[in-house]
Amino acid sequence: MGIQPNPITFIALLSCCKNSGLLDEGCKYFDSMKADYNIQPTIEHYSCMVDLLGRASHLDEAWDFIQTMPIKPDAPVWGFLLQACRVHNNLNLENAAENLVKVEPNNSDNYVTLMNLYSTSGRWKDVDHIREQMRARGLKIQTAVSWIQIHRRVHIFSAEEPHPDAGNINLELYQLVSEMKNVGYIPDVSCVNQSLEDVEKEKVLLTHTEKLAIAYALMKMKNSSPTRVVKTSRICSDCHAAAAKCMSLVRNREITLKDGLDFIISRKEGILVMISGRNW
Repeated sequence: MGIQPNPITFIALLSCCKNSGLLDEGCKYFDSMKADYNIQPTIEHYSCMVDLLGRASHLDEAWDFIQTMPIKPDAPVWGFLLQACRVHNNLNLENAAENLVKVEPNNSDNYVTLMNLYSTSGRWKDVDHIREQMRARGLKIQTAVSWIQIHRRVHIFSAEEPHPDAGNINLELYQLVSEMKNVGYIPDVSCVNQSLEDVEKEKVLLTHTEKLAIAYALMKMKNSSPTRVVKTSRICSDCHAAAAKCMSLVRNREITLKDGLDFIISRKEGILVMISGRNW
């Protein structure tokens, strides 16, 4: 149409590529910024590229890309790399975590991500060391809260304060898990950064507030009503698979699960669609 792209155009292009797994296209658009349009990439463009490479499991390339950046990496850049290390169970890039903590030493989420990375590999001494670092800085893990609106009333689910109908919710949740296992659901116990037996870790996963909120909605709402849950913190990979996909599949319900970083829509047919924000 004869309209020249600007830096914002390329942020949109690269964001679409990383969310869709289009690695080759994203690299092509990034290279064309300077070559074809004389646009200097900003830290936002470099962040998109690190996220794109990390999602495609090209972790070594992402690390080399950061080392050659003409701009000093910021917290989102290191955060994207660290999240990719966790998703792909890669512990060879711990420098990403160390750099992220240096950039944002008072962000408790960074320490939690690092603890999850260590716990996945059973490095419990390192997990305890991170907890000690948090205590020394006076940092606390943010309490997870999920909420859902049913008949114009908002119901809040917290890890610290049980819901008034907690007994029935737990029964419903255990029934759901039984049904989900029949269709292939396997609890992702790596999401629990505690030194426990797998059976105990599965019980911990059932306390995640988004699962409680969805179970309550399935109890109280009509079968035709969509279920929309919002959580204040990052949604773990087990809840991605269990809450957003398997629950909708076994109950034939539309479930929307949203947090500050991700927006997941699970349709009745069991199709999972994810549109991600700043981090995974």
